[in-house]
Amino acid sequence: MRPGPGLIGIFGVTGFIGTALMTHLKDRGHDLRGVSRHISQDFRNTHASPRVELVEATIQDPFAIAAALQGVDTVVQLISTSAPSLGNRFITSDIMDNVIPHVTAIEAALNIGVRRYIFVSSGGAVYGAGAAVPTPEDAPTFPLSSHGITKLMIEKYLALFGAQDDLDYVVLRPSNPYGPGQVFRKGQGLVPAVLQRVARGLPVQVFGDGSAERDYVFIDDVLRAIESAVLLPQARQQTFNIGSGRGTSVTALLDALQEGLGRPIARDHLPARKSDVPRSVLDIAKAGALLGWAPSVTLQDGIAHTLRAQGLVR
Repeated sequence: MRPGPGLIGIFGVTGFIGTALMTHLKDRGHDLRGVSRHISQDFRNTHASPRVELVEATIQDPFAIAAALQGVDTVVQLISTSAPSLGNRFITSDIMDNVIPHVTAIEAALNIGVRRYIFVSSGGAVYGAGAAVPTPEDAPTFPLSSHGITKLMIEKYLALFGAQDDLDYVVLRPSNPYGPGQVFRKGQGLVPAVLQRVARGLPVQVFGDGSAERDYVFIDDVLRAIESAVLLPQARQQTFNIGSGRGTSVTALLDALQEGLGRPIARDHLPARKSDVPRSVLDIAKAGALLGWAPSVTLQDGIAHTLRAQGLVR
C-alpha cells in the first residue's frame, strides 16, 4: 500500500478549483490523476508533468469513471453540471445528471478500494434561508435551489456508505471561492461575472437591492483546506464549512472591486430571485478545531491579487 494519500484523483481537474488544486498538490510532491470530460491539448501542454496523468472521462459514463478510478487511493470530487443561477428550471436533469452519476461513482470507488473520498459540496446552497448566521455544519438544511438539493443528496449518500460500508469520506462545504483563473461559466461566481461585464463595458446585474450577503473565500485558502482533508486522519467521515466566516453584501463587494479597478462599475438592478437566500455566512470553527485550518487572505488582499494576476491592474 502506498504511504500517505497515495495516488490522488482530481475529478473535474479542468475547472477553477480543480486546475488550481492540481498545481498546488503537484508542487508539494503528490502523484495525481486529473480527470475531466474534455482536456484540451493546450491544457495538457501547460500542465504536463511526470507526476500528473490526465484522463478524459465523463461522470455520465460509469465505465469510463470506473476505469479512471483504478489505482486511485484518494478521490477529490469536484464535478458538477448544475449551478445556483439556474434556479429550479432543470430539476429532473439535476437528478439525472448529478445525483445518479455521483452515487454510481461512489459505489465504483467502494468496489475498487479507494481509501478516502472527498466531496466538494456547497456551503452557500445546502443550508437555505432559515439557518442561523454564521451557520455551523449541524444547522438544519433546507436548500432553496435544486443545485443545493443535489449537493445535499450526494452528501447523504456518502454518509449512508460511511455507516453501511465504513467508507472514509470527507465533505467540504466551501462558500463562494474566487481568485485568479476563475472564468464565469454556468452563471457561477459573482467576482468573475462582474469582471466579465466590466471588460465588455456592460453594467453589472444586481438581483434585488444589493443587500444580500455572501461569504467569499480566496482560492488559496480553499486549496489548503482540501489538502488538509486529503492528509489528516481526523477528517474521516466529517463535514466542514470552508469560508471566510465574514459576510459581504453584493454592494460592498462591488464597491471593493470598483476601488481595486480604480474606475466606477455601472449597476443594473433586477428583481430578486426566489432561489437566493438573503444572507449566507459560514461558521468555520470546526475546520479550525479538527483541521487546524483558517483563512489567511482578506477580501481586500484577495481582490487585489486577483486583479493583478488577471492583468486588470498593475
